[in-house]
Amino acid sequence: MSNGTGNRRSSTIRARDWFGSRLPIFWDNWVAAAGSVLIVVTVFLLLLLFILYLYNTLAGHESNPYVDLIGFMVLPAFLLVGLGLLWGGNLVRRRREKLGVRPHTPIDVTSGRFVRRALVVTGVTFAMLVGLGLFSFEAYHYTDSNQFCSYVCHEVMAPEAMAHSTSPHAKVKCVECHIGPGTSWFVRAKLSGIRQVFAVLTDDFSRPIPTPVHNLRPARDTCEICHWPERFHGSRLVTHPRFDDDEENTAQTTALVLHVGGPETQHQGSAASGIHWHVDPKNQVRYRHVDSQRQEIMEVVQSTPEGDIRYFRDADADSADGEWRTMDCLDCHNRPTHIYDLPHRALDTALTVGSLDASIPWLRKEAERLLRELEPNEDTETLISERLRAIYAEEHPEALAALEAKLQPTAAELTRILERNVWPAMNITWGTYASNLSHFDSEGEFGEGGCFRCHDGGMTTAEGEEINSDCDACHALLAVEEADWEGFEGLGMEAFLRR
Repeated sequence: MSNGTGNRRSSTIRARDWFGSRLPIFWDNWVAAAGSVLIVVTVFLLLLLFILYLYNTLAGHESNPYVDLIGFMVLPAFLLVGLGLLWGGNLVRRRREKLGVRPHTPIDVTSGRFVRRALVVTGVTFAMLVGLGLFSFEAYHYTDSNQFCSYVCHEVMAPEAMAHSTSPHAKVKCVECHIGPGTSWFVRAKLSGIRQVFAVLTDDFSRPIPTPVHNLRPARDTCEICHWPERFHGSRLVTHPRFDDDEENTAQTTALVLHVGGPETQHQGSAASGIHWHVDPKNQVRYRHVDSQRQEIMEVVQSTPEGDIRYFRDADADSADGEWRTMDCLDCHNRPTHIYDLPHRALDTALTVGSLDASIPWLRKEAERLLRELEPNEDTETLISERLRAIYAEEHPEALAALEAKLQPTAAELTRILERNVWPAMNITWGTYASNLSHFDSEGEFGEGGCFRCHDGGMTTAEGEEINSDCDACHALLAVEEADWEGFEGLGMEAFLRR
């Protein structure tokens, strides 16, 4: 028995001596000790997060982007820091041994000095881990803020930031649409961001920024988190206030019933209909475009709910060049947030809400003329004031007094419109970024964009079937630029709503 006890004690002593003789590699000085503890803690946390990642993958749960941030970015960085500290500490130890400053001696891991030192190093390392973790977490939040995306890191995006700030999505963060949830797109966006930062630093970027963004995440992963297509059934009344270019700035109204429709929904017993028929998963639409802005479409392929495939091709298409794309929300709503106005629309809106005074004669006409002629400068408001005064003095002297009485607020509003939509340094002017929801070009004339990219009567199947180009399929006009439109009486509104 004593023999067995002695053997066990001897084995313990040998294990202690073996461990103590090798411990200086990890513990000889404060630098190596801090690196060692940091490595141990980081590896332990990485193992926990790896187990959590496997569980989420097997259970089909959505990963948490903050957990992914810690697991894929913060902890690996800490691990590298720990390895660096350990390597540096051992360089110090070896240098001291070569110089004979302090010969290598085994460490007694059972001594009180070792325990006290272990507690101090562990506490300091844990505090450093928490501090760096909080710093990284806050840094992550800041790099995901609109302020960072728009002005700090991507100053070139200032025009887009301005357009975003006055859009319906002004309170939605850039990253919610441009990145969305999940790890893969987060990492992809950050890697792309590094390339963009380098382009800004070297002044090697396009002016204007090209659109659409070809590597943008599909709308089903971002837009449809809030905008649920299955709930977009029915029709809605849309009115567009207009103002004529006459002396009285005559107010007019264009009104229509927009057949929004929606995808097929079994619980409501409704088939896909209206404009949002296009986003019904059973009506997959793919198209081939030959330009980078997806405006020139040569071929369309539709997969029908019955399983048929229909090919529509432009008769003038003489090659198979271009790119294929599956249609989603952004093919029509291509400017859902970064919305640039055209002069006539911006002025109609300003006159409607009262930020421009419609009682000033000829204002609608001369304001549009001015906006199209001028570019912003260091004192845009003064430039607009002087130009307006000169125009009225020469062409409308009888209305000059009315203009002078309200010249300052008028010039201020026109300055706001001009500086929001025209950016000479980025080569952005009226119509640079067109909306596919409109039928009008940058001059306010009926154009060929938007719906007419496909619904122009020019694409047919081999059997001669055309893509529907009947305007009534999308909307029913109630009034077109009518000055005295009083509503729905006699215009068949009830009939439209029953459709």
